Amino acid sequence: FIRGHIIPEHKNPLNWILIRLYTPVIKISLKIRYLIVLLTIIAIGFAYPLYKKISWEFMPMLNEQTFMYMPVTPFGISADEAKNLTQLTDKIIASFPEVDTVFGKAGRAETATDPAPLSMIETIITFKPKEYWRPGMTYEKLMNEMEMKLKVPGLTNSWTYPIRGRIDMLLTGIRTPLGIKLYGDDINKLQEVATKIEKELQKMPESLSVFADRVAQGYFLNIDIKKEKLARYGLTTDDVETVIQTAVGGMPISTIYKGLERYPMLIRFPYDYRNNIEAIKNIVIPTPLNRGVLLKDIADVYYAEAPSVIKSEKGMKVVFIYITPQQNITPEEYVNKAKKVLANVHIPPGYFIEWAGQSQYLEHAKERLKFIVPLAVLIIFLLVYITFKDIKNTLIVMLSLPFAMLGGLWYIDYLNFNMSIAVVVGFLALLGVATETAIVMIVYLEEAVKKYLNLHGKIDDSHFKQAIHEGAALRVRPIMMTVSAILAGLIPLMYITGVGSEVMQRIAAPMIGGVVSAAVLTLIIVPSIYAIAKKWELKRKGLFA
Repeated sequence: FIRGHIIPEHKNPLNWILIRLYTPVIKISLKIRYLIVLLTIIAIGFAYPLYKKISWEFMPMLNEQTFMYMPVTPFGISADEAKNLTQLTDKIIASFPEVDTVFGKAGRAETATDPAPLSMIETIITFKPKEYWRPGMTYEKLMNEMEMKLKVPGLTNSWTYPIRGRIDMLLTGIRTPLGIKLYGDDINKLQEVATKIEKELQKMPESLSVFADRVAQGYFLNIDIKKEKLARYGLTTDDVETVIQTAVGGMPISTIYKGLERYPMLIRFPYDYRNNIEAIKNIVIPTPLNRGVLLKDIADVYYAEAPSVIKSEKGMKVVFIYITPQQNITPEEYVNKAKKVLANVHIPPGYFIEWAGQSQYLEHAKERLKFIVPLAVLIIFLLVYITFKDIKNTLIVMLSLPFAMLGGLWYIDYLNFNMSIAVVVGFLALLGVATETAIVMIVYLEEAVKKYLNLHGKIDDSHFKQAIHEGAALRVRPIMMTVSAILAGLIPLMYITGVGSEVMQRIAAPMIGGVVSAAVLTLIIVPSIYAIAKKWELKRKGLFA
């Protein structure tokens, strides 16, 4: 509850000062209202090339103030060599004065949810407080310096952040900010094309690191059953496979119960009869005539070299190419430049590439925004129309909103921010603030004009301008209070440096720039547009003298 004597609006000293400053502005704007509308349209027109100039990213890279260094080694590395490489890289990283702790591991933990091979090293790097860093050092410079010092033979580097890296791996299988998935049928051909793509992308100055999956080869025992020979003995493929499975892998024949525990009982050949290729060749396959035939007589048994790991997606084999762009390059910029480079790489028919990681998130987000943003604007339109129940005033509000967004675009460009989902959220919030202030301004303008019409029946040009001036002047202090409160609440966000500050700054930036242009919009542009539209309406109704 408010206590004491309330000072009338016209006697409030702050309001009196603001009105004295605003009066010449509103009088001049009403005289040149057509020029103001024209300049507004021109300014909005310049917003489009400004928008096209700003690059897109899904979300600003969240600086977790902790790095995750993830180099890979060639397949077939021994545990001792992996340990030595891990210790070497840990020692190099620990030599930086900004580093607090380093913890690296090679291989995977004893859990089914960690598929990392021994060839993949993961190192978590934490840092000292900023006051202990070298002057002028930033996280971006530090990552670049570490990349240069960690040029270890046999290692292909990649960089990410612990939380972001885990999310990327869970969603797309790509552990770097960007990646390419190469699809096809022949794993050897995929490896060949992936290596060419890797070499081309490594030449780009925008690439910090690029490496393609290496397909590890292993030796496998193949049993190629000859169906034409099976017919001579009255056998089927299933008959032979059942015997081989029983002899080598084992066939369950019963279950052993021990309290609540259950154990399957398997039967298979003794070890000496299945531990080498000659023993397997001499496995006896029973025939319907109660005669036996050796496996080598009805099948080719041999060792063959083949990939030990095969990735598949969409019913096709796939090879991943992992990409870490330079710190100042957005995924959209990198993909656009990389597509021009990859035009020189021949991809065979039936094979194709698909971008993953940040690029994939951005494409999906843009598809959703094509629906969400128009829906938000439609909801604003309906709410404004419900408020006024007048299409003229509704259109005045809606047509003036792009100018409010112009200030947000200018400020984003000034800060060198990229367009992202966080920035779009800030713009949607800005639309709400700009709509609210414009609605209140038009309500007061309508009331002022109605007051003159009720007194005189008609209104002439001088009284019309006076009514608009009086109605607009009543909104100066509330609008300036709104702008001041928003700026006081959001400007401090632009100076914080903690975890998550990047996202908060992207949300706040369009609102900071936008409320300034929204104030100009509400105090100057909305009265000018209203004066043009209302005068035309009054003339049409015969109420303008």
